[in-house]
Amino acid sequence: MNLIDLVSKINDVDEDLIIFLKNMDDYKSEIILSYPEDDDNGVKEENGNKYHYLLEVFLAKEFIEDWVASLESAPSYEDIAKRLYEYGINDA
Repeated sequence: MNLIDLVSKINDVDEDLIIFLKNMDDYKSEIILSYPEDDDNGVKEENGNKYHYLLEVFLAKEFIEDWVASLESAPSYEDIAKRLYEYGINDA
């Protein structure tokens, strides 16, 4: 799954989950969703791969709702994913 896949179904995702991104330099990179743990330090390992903290799902939902509402036309899922990535990297 990547951010584009996630935003297409974000309303069905548990708000308590956290989004972890495999490659922090690529918004199309693979993601995993995981519940917070005390010892993860912003990094999760799964199947020998490291995934880095990007954003909590509840914040992603709020951001998407507010950002889309501010636009004159509906963005594509890819546009939403790219903007969410930028928000997670730079602003959150």
